[in-house]
Amino acid sequence: MRRPVLDALDLGPDDRLLEIGCGGGMLLRDALATGCTAVGVDHSDEMVRLARETNAEAVADGRLDVVQADAARLPFEDATFTRAAMVVVLLFLPDPGAALREIQRVLKPGGRLALFTLPPELKGHPGAAPEPMASRGRFYTDTELEELARGAGLDDVTVTHDQLLVASRS
Repeated sequence: MRRPVLDALDLGPDDRLLEIGCGGGMLLRDALATGCTAVGVDHSDEMVRLARETNAEAVADGRLDVVQADAARLPFEDATFTRAAMVVVLLFLPDPGAALREIQRVLKPGGRLALFTLPPELKGHPGAAPEPMASRGRFYTDTELEELARGAGLDDVTVTHDQLLVASRS
């Protein structure tokens, strides 16, 4: 799931990435290999700790910060990031529209969001969205994802057949 998101972001040394729901920091690790700088956000203290450990060298070098925060109330100034990512996080957000509005707010004009989630047809599938994840998550159709992104003020919204949403801020 990380590879399509990273490919869509097309990161380089001039980019500043925000990952919402960074978990253990694996996407951040791969992203930092491009030379970008990054900030990871997670609601869990334990995941923040793990992401920092996974990327200890980048944290020590000042290329990465990992903070505990709510996706719907990001502790960053407007227009701070050139790129944003979310991987299988939208399923669990109580107010996904608020989170997407916050991402739109912190993206610089021309910034890009790449978001990967799971479609409704995978709900309950043992290899993709087993229980209890299936009953705790909200699964979106392609149309619903597009509407959420546009409603948050994002532009150039596309959703691929595998539920990769790519959008930008104008």
